[in-house]
Amino acid sequence: MPTKRSKRRPGAGASAQAMADIIRAAERRKQHRTAAWAFPLLVAPIALGIGLLAAAATSWYAGFAVAVVTAVLALRRIYRSKGSTWATGAAGERRTRWILAPLVWFGLGGWAILHDRQVPRSRANLDHLVLGKCGPVYVDTKTWKSKKAKVHLRGGNLWYGKHPQHKTLDTVLWEAGRAAQALGHPVQAVIAVHYAAVPPGGLISQGVTIIQATELRRFLRALPKAPGWNRARIASAYRRADIQLPPAA
Repeated sequence: MPTKRSKRRPGAGASAQAMADIIRAAERRKQHRTAAWAFPLLVAPIALGIGLLAAAATSWYAGFAVAVVTAVLALRRIYRSKGSTWATGAAGERRTRWILAPLVWFGLGGWAILHDRQVPRSRANLDHLVLGKCGPVYVDTKTWKSKKAKVHLRGGNLWYGKHPQHKTLDTVLWEAGRAAQALGHPVQAVIAVHYAAVPPGGLISQGVTIIQATELRRFLRALPKAPGWNRARIASAYRRADIQLPPAA
């Protein structure tokens, strides 16, 4: 995902949240401009007219209350946020961080994880890089919010509902490859899906494992051990990755 620097504390979803904040600020400026002309020309006259009608039918107090409520509702509509895919993605990455966190908390040095890391000489970033006795694993978070659109394979290719995901897989494989270059070791690629249903046990397409995010921790623990990946190597790989792949935001 493209990134922009911000003062936000680095961590899972930080670069996506920074972009979401930029989009929201632009949206807010546009809303201010709309409110500047709409309130005096539309909102206030309409609210006043409705208030006078209500006052004539009931009482002055009721008319005033109706006018205020009408104005507030109109302003809320003007300032309503449409949201963004960046904010949704950032929230998903933070959820994945909390799913992964117990590996480090209770792993006694057997796991190390880096979140939201910059790909060198690129605007892309890596969501989560997991280092364990299974070797390095790149985890890409996907927040696919439609619970009706299932994640499935068709002809060996990945689909999310009616949407083919070959570009998604290509991107994830490219990102895993860049992580492998930084570490000097092959990196497994995994997509962790929030919300949309993935078959139990996950799917495999183009060498990428696609799994429900809630199953991610169990999946990682079940991976076979990679030769030589003990606690010392995990710590060494973490230090190297921390230098080669700086925080994205």
